[in-house]
Amino acid sequence: MLETLNQALLVFLPVAYGGTVTWYWLSVRGPDLIPRWRPQAWLVATVVLHAILLVVRTSLLGQLPWTTYYDTLLALSFLMSLTYLLVEFSAREASTGMDLLPWPFVMVLYAAMFGHVEPKPNPALDSPFFAMHTIPAIGGIAAILVSGIYGGMYLKLERVIRGKRFGQFFERMPTLDVLSRMNFVAAATGLTLVTAAIGWGATWYGEMFQQVNIFEPKIFLTLICWTVLLVLVIGRLSRRWPDRLTALLSVAVATIALISIVIPAFPFIAFHGHY
Repeated sequence: MLETLNQALLVFLPVAYGGTVTWYWLSVRGPDLIPRWRPQAWLVATVVLHAILLVVRTSLLGQLPWTTYYDTLLALSFLMSLTYLLVEFSAREASTGMDLLPWPFVMVLYAAMFGHVEPKPNPALDSPFFAMHTIPAIGGIAAILVSGIYGGMYLKLERVIRGKRFGQFFERMPTLDVLSRMNFVAAATGLTLVTAAIGWGATWYGEMFQQVNIFEPKIFLTLICWTVLLVLVIGRLSRRWPDRLTALLSVAVATIALISIVIPAFPFIAFHGHY
């Protein structure tokens, strides 16, 4: 029963994401053709469907389904979509969905197409510290990526305004102030989650391996991300630097996070190079 549901959800979830991206595209290209609430309602339904898939895969495995790279992508894409949804609710601005949601859509599509390998339980993952570490870790990376995308949008819109090229991109984008606020909300969320991941990770990692090597690539890059995020948030709250610098730092942190995802060991699979 659960296996059949799992396979069905792996088919329908990319379709749901494709529909969500399409609705957001239509809301920008033809705003008079559809109700304003429809893209957001479709996204909420898609996120719920995505959550059900993760619950089903957890039930099949008997532990959190982070044992394959494809499951990690499913978790990362879910948390990216959830972060975007929270930012959209907070800023009351849906015009950026067309730019951001294709990223989790591609992740889900890739995982669904190539991730049909049955995951195998890993005894190391039975520790409760693992869940407390990896959930905020993956969520932190998702929020960092969302923040980086908003930072890139801010920089592009600023360049458009300075060059006085008031085309379609300018017309559909929110103001620089709104983009800056969305960027900061995602960055602050990322800082909170990464801080929790580091705290629990230090406890879990030390318990399992007795010694923590901060120069191990995944840990080292995570600490760099955390440091830059901390500087970013403090600087933004103190209002001592321009929003442009916040955007630049968020793009830099997102780039580091992407590097941490594609390092040869693959995060959350090889567990920082140890089994």
